[in-house]
Amino acid sequence: MEKIKMTCTGCRNGCLMTATVEDGEVVNVDGNGCMRGYARAQENVSFSENEGK
Repeated sequence: MEKIKMTCTGCRNGCLMTATVEDGEVVNVDGNGCMRGYARAQENVSFSENEGK
């Protein structure tokens, strides 16, 4: 399991989130104030995974 820290840009709150990633998939997000944060974490992890290809 890997933990990735990020600042959410899904809304104006700018929550500090920690995404737990396993096998390239987000399995948990802590620190998000709304569901937009969870979706943003998934997008960021997907982008990071595809960036290396």
